[in-house]
Amino acid sequence: MENQNNVDLISALARCRQSAQSGYEAATAQLGEIERTLHLAQEETERSLKLLNGKSAYLADLNKQLSHQIKDICKAFDELSDQPREQLKKLYSNLSKFNISLFGRTMAGKSTLREVLTQGDGSTIGNGAQRKTRDIRAYEWNGLHITDVPGIGAFNGQKDEDKAFDAAKSADMILFLMTDDGVQPQEAECFRSILELGKPVLCIMNVKASVDINDDVRYITEDIDEAFQITRLEEIRHQFVDFGKLAGQDWNAIPFVYTHLLSAFLAQQTKDPQKAKVLTGASRIENLKNAITQCVVTRGEYYRCKTFIEAVAAPIGSAVDLLVEQSCLNELQGAMINDEKKALDKWIERFEESAYNRVVSDVNNLKSQMYFDASDFAARHLGNKEINSKWNEYVKGLKLDERGKSLVGELAGQAQREIDELKRSMEKELDFAVNYSADMTLKARSILDAHKLFGWGMITVGGALLIAAMIFPAAAPILILASVGIGLVKDFLGRYVPDKAKLERGAREKIEDQLKENINSICHSYRNSLEKNLREILNMLNLLNADLGSVCKVITELSCTQSSLAGQLISCLKSLHRSQICKALELLGCPALSMRIHDAAIVSGFECAIVLAPHTVFPEHERQELCDLLGESICFLPYTEDKTELLSRILGADNYTLKNSGGKVSAVLKNGDDPVLINKAKLAQQLCGIIITR
Repeated sequence: MENQNNVDLISALARCRQSAQSGYEAATAQLGEIERTLHLAQEETERSLKLLNGKSAYLADLNKQLSHQIKDICKAFDELSDQPREQLKKLYSNLSKFNISLFGRTMAGKSTLREVLTQGDGSTIGNGAQRKTRDIRAYEWNGLHITDVPGIGAFNGQKDEDKAFDAAKSADMILFLMTDDGVQPQEAECFRSILELGKPVLCIMNVKASVDINDDVRYITEDIDEAFQITRLEEIRHQFVDFGKLAGQDWNAIPFVYTHLLSAFLAQQTKDPQKAKVLTGASRIENLKNAITQCVVTRGEYYRCKTFIEAVAAPIGSAVDLLVEQSCLNELQGAMINDEKKALDKWIERFEESAYNRVVSDVNNLKSQMYFDASDFAARHLGNKEINSKWNEYVKGLKLDERGKSLVGELAGQAQREIDELKRSMEKELDFAVNYSADMTLKARSILDAHKLFGWGMITVGGALLIAAMIFPAAAPILILASVGIGLVKDFLGRYVPDKAKLERGAREKIEDQLKENINSICHSYRNSLEKNLREILNMLNLLNADLGSVCKVITELSCTQSSLAGQLISCLKSLHRSQICKALELLGCPALSMRIHDAAIVSGFECAIVLAPHTVFPEHERQELCDLLGESICFLPYTEDKTELLSRILGADNYTLKNSGGKVSAVLKNGDDPVLINKAKLAQQLCGIIITR
């Protein structure tokens, strides 16, 4: 039987190489389309910055900040195409290898498994006080390339996990090693992340039971046999599988193999053939070897093709999530800024009316006071040769400069207080927008902290705008007006004082008339000076208001670009998933069924949704075979051109509400805390192209 398995494996690996080539070609072709899409999006993003050109100096800091951000976005676009291309190149260099990565927590038995498969001497096995596997190590077994990675949950924490997950990107299959001495949430979180990478997994439960090589052969396996009670092991498996519900995933179909690796290793070390035979049987190691072989023989061709497609699909899927999140955030920020702009519009309108009324009132009060004083002044100084100097002293005593400064300063202070309040309000609302947007987007529920595998820098776009902080410090010059002299005295004194000869020739009434004419000129100039300063304040307020509009427009443009790019990438993602399913049907011997698939979407670790071509059905037998090969449950949907109808079929009509804003349709989940519903929404978002939030 073992020889037959080896023959089957060799034949399967030859077919796997051909399948890898077709997977590489499909992924490369789709990546070319993705790169063209990214290039156009990059041009659109760079154009967004030009919307600010020619605006006021108040946006200098904002221009600089946005320019910096847009460069980051464009860099992210480059990385988004470079990373998959580099990964494809790396995978293609190992085209002939079937790659398996071995995951598990520290001391789960990964090194022991290596020693068993390679007939080693035990030199790589840890002693419980140290961690042997600190770096990526690889070895060959039966033509399979097995990569042993650092244990999860070890001393180096995140650094080790990053190494492990990086290795997983190149794997065709994952061997996930755990023990029977207690399920750890961190193991389940790692397992969830692996499934979301789209990697097929074979779980290996290493039973921890004591064994002494020196015991009598009749008793040497007593503890092992007791530990292998199937009801106990199945209960542990169920405990682990239940963690999947927290992520909205069903792990019941994941294959499990139970083994005792230590006895398998000791069987290879002993020189007693009877003990070796007993220990080998007790270890169930042949079950594990057969399970690995059968996975490769029956599904290896699909796994090899899938690896290349997922090398592009996984980062694109992650990028779509980030783009949707940022688009929602920028849209929310833009709406908030627009609301603040409208509020500022109304305030400026009220302020302008009130300020001009105050100017008029102040000028009228000044004129009334000077008219009243003019009559008394004319009576007291009639025939006085010093009337000119006395009038100058009177006008100086009015302190028009100080009076004008006080009024202008009060109006400027009122404007500044409104700006300060606007700044505080915007900072609060924008901070709320960041937190609210992050909460409302479709993020999978993690068991612990989510393990971000394909971050590509896009997350800095919306939350880091800090718009209020960049715009409003520039408004400080308004306050300067309060301390700048309006220059009234030097303009008024001596320009309209009556001529001495005329005063001597005239009577009291004539002097009063001349004084009133002079007063009218002074008040007219005083009013003009006040209004000039007021116009400067209003110009600055209006300029800031226009700047808010410019910022809002840029953010809205960025949101539209991100949303549009997400939609285009979703189309590319659907093409990748469809090609993946068509390859599976080809391997199942029914390639003609590919014609019945109109569209496809996959949320790895959860479900595959297939929209059938018009007037077609999918045979039940082939459906079950396809489910088994994909390792995902499949939901078949009848064809429809109505996106909202398709949305309803996937989510259920009672689970969401539609929004229509400016012709842009989106959906909001009614129960955004249900992880299963969130995963269904991700499928719906891929198939319908409708942005869905919680």
